[in-house]
Parts: sequence; C-alpha cells; structure tokens
Amino acid sequence: MKRITDITVLELAKLLKKRTFLSGLLMVLVMGGGMTYGAYSYPDSFGVHNVIAFFGNFASILIMFLAAGSLGEEFDLKTVTFVFTSRGSRNQIIMAKIVSIALCGMLIGLCGGILYDIALIICKQPWTPVMLVGTIGKEMLIYLIYGFAVGATAVMLTCFLNTTITPFIYLIILFWVMPGILQLIGQKITAMGKVMDYVPFCLSDQFLMYQDWSIKNMAVFIITGTVFSIAGMTVLQKKDL
Repeated sequence: MKRITDITVLELAKLLKKRTFLSGLLMVLVMGGGMTYGAYSYPDSFGVHNVIAFFGNFASILIMFLAAGSLGEEFDLKTVTFVFTSRGSRNQIIMAKIVSIALCGMLIGLCGGILYDIALIICKQPWTPVMLVGTIGKEMLIYLIYGFAVGATAVMLTCFLNTTITPFIYLIILFWVMPGILQLIGQKITAMGKVMDYVPFCLSDQFLMYQDWSIKNMAVFIITGTVFSIAGMTVLQKKDL
C-alpha cells in the first residue's frame, strides 16, 4: 500500500506540473468566469446552473487529455520499459496512474466548486456558508469519481493502443460525443433507453454537467472504472515491454 501511495504522489506531481494542466485549467476557469459574468449580466438568458455545466463541459476535455497522456506518453517517449521496471509492479503503477488522474480531477472539481460559489454570490442567489462548503465538496466528489472512470478507461485503451492520441480521440467520442447520440437513440427505443441508464458513456453529461449525482450514477462510474482498471492490468501483465 505504501508503495502505491508513493508512486501515486509522484504521478500526481507529474500531472500537476504539466503545462497542459496549468494552461488548460486556466483556460477553463477563464471560460467559466465569462459564463459567470453572463449569468450576472443576462440572468434571463444564463442561469447560474449554466456556469457549472459550462465548466464541466470543458473540464472534461482537460481530464481526458491528462488521462490519455498519463500512460500514453510512456509509450510515446519510449520510457515505458524503464518506468515499469524501476518503480514497482505493473499493477501498482497502473493503479497509481489511475488514482492520480482521479485526484487531479478532484482538484479541478475544487476549482469548479469555488467558481460555482462565486457565481451564486455574485448573482445574488440564496446561499449560506454551509451551502457553499457543501457545493465545493459535492463538486470534488463528482470530479473524483469522473476522473477515476475516465482514467481507468484511458489506461485500458492505452494498454491496447500503445500511444496517446488515439486513446484521447476514443475518450472524446465515448464521453463527449456519444452521450448525446445515445440519448437520442434511447428516446426512440424505450428498451435501449433503460439499458443506457447503466452505461457511463450515456450518463457522462448528466453526471458532470447536470450534476445528477444519484447513488445509481455514482455506482455506474465506480463499477465501470474498477472493471476497466482490472482489464487494463490484465492486458499489461501479458504485454511484452
């Protein structure tokens, strides 16, 4: 356990030091700030709820990019053999990478929660100190679970594809494009719509943008992330590095 914790700390530090993380988060916050201004200036057109939805829409791309590069860059830079023979077992490193992505997502959620609280105050919505703290905690939990599921999916895909860009494209399709398409299909076919309620790619928008963090939705993301983590570990164990 200590070994996994140590590796996780190293992986998280590596993610947070990336220029893509800092510049990406700054860009997302600037866009979210613009949406906050829109909610303040045009309350009839922009609701406060749109601030966190807009933030989530672009924050998800940042998380996917970081997740795709976490393991993918080891293959791209030809450091995969060194990494998997110098730090710990393959399973420990894979688990550490996934957890670090989840923790990075939680930090992004912290920023989103603070932005949402600022929007509530500026737009003169009802609030209390307890409510503001609860909002931040809720966003951190949502982004932690989302980051875990995306990280596990990215690592699993990378174990098959051995690169960064292709898993990133797949993540965009699965978590960003697919939800809208599948929801339209679900509206036409009732039986399929019920099945889609238990598919994380279909729940992505509901979970991150519309803040539907029911027990069922959280369980779907956690279970899927766990299954994909095990799948990725299994594939990597058999891969010749």
